Amino acid sequence: MSGKGVKRLINAGIDVVVGVLEEACKKHHKRFFTCQNKQRPYIVLKWAETKNGYIAPTKKNSQKPVWISNTYSQQIVHKLRSKEHAILVGTTTVFADNPKLNVRTWSGNSPVRVVLDRNLKIPLSSHVYDSNQKTIFIVDITTHLGYKSENIIYEQVDFTSSVATQIIQVLQKHNIQSIIIEGGTKTLQTFIDANLWDEALVFIGKNRFKDGVKAPILQKEPIYKHGILGDELKKYKND
Repeated sequence: MSGKGVKRLINAGIDVVVGVLEEACKKHHKRFFTCQNKQRPYIVLKWAETKNGYIAPTKKNSQKPVWISNTYSQQIVHKLRSKEHAILVGTTTVFADNPKLNVRTWSGNSPVRVVLDRNLKIPLSSHVYDSNQKTIFIVDITTHLGYKSENIIYEQVDFTSSVATQIIQVLQKHNIQSIIIEGGTKTLQTFIDANLWDEALVFIGKNRFKDGVKAPILQKEPIYKHGILGDELKKYKND
């Protein structure tokens, strides 16, 4: 109707009420409106940090996650994954944890995996190469492309300039409407510094590390806090 539908209805003598539950509708369709109005996916930042502000220990004995949040918080994360179109991590996260980045403790579809691997260092034995989900590897423009399969895609960007913006362009190319950024501090901070995010979910665990990788810096006050059996979830909005 090219935005003229209401006027045509009124001219036809039909009573029209506009703005009913407008804010609730905007919230429900936030991914669609972000894609239409900002020409990019809806971006959710997510990480877990200890009481003293670390997201990972300095050293690990195995290629497995060191859990900071409890199992209930982890289930919420899997619920979140089932609602979003894609999920993104960096090379460091894959080397440290060998994540599957799928939905296991909740029902629903697993997201498209987006993996930053500038020089294709991630081994083919990693879970992100299992072809169970569509996986987009973002590599440097100078990188020679490697292994391919039906669900493995490579996209090249210039890692020396505006990486977050270029990643957004890749996501738009693949019609991705929303994404969770679950990478390490460097990846998360890249999107924060570029002001390319819509909401952030930060899980605060009960434990502490003597030393480790510092959590990203987010200069915002949370709009929401919620206890999860000892954990705390803080939600931030980028208005």
